[in-house]
Amino acid sequence: MGQLAKFLIDQLIPAALTVALIAAQRLGFLTLLPLNLVIEREYGNYALLLGVAAALVASGTFSKVTHHFGIGAFLATTSAGLATVGPFVFARYGIYLGLAPAHFAIVATFAYLGLYVIIGLLIGGCWSVVVKAFREQNSAW
Repeated sequence: MGQLAKFLIDQLIPAALTVALIAAQRLGFLTLLPLNLVIEREYGNYALLLGVAAALVASGTFSKVTHHFGIGAFLATTSAGLATVGPFVFARYGIYLGLAPAHFAIVATFAYLGLYVIIGLLIGGCWSVVVKAFREQNSAW
């Protein structure tokens, strides 16, 4: 029973948090950024799948003793996330980076999918740090 509880805590909670965040955005409870509704309607399920997969992989990888989601990994992931936000912010102000509208739509689609991968990585990685801290504190007692 201990292995099942460890799996639920390490793997499924970050995936559930990722699903909850994406569902909250889809239902309009919060807005991460100004998204293109066409992209969200067409690729929303793929983004959900990629985000959950990223959360599962990140939490599984960083929950091991030899791997740590430290400051460097957090800053690199956050920087990549900021890069994926760019096309949506630029489009809001009419800046298309010299691309044809069809090409900019392709860039925005990849940025949309990448953003949810980054969100899954951040949730899974940060969750693994929290779980490790609680386990280390409990083992010290």
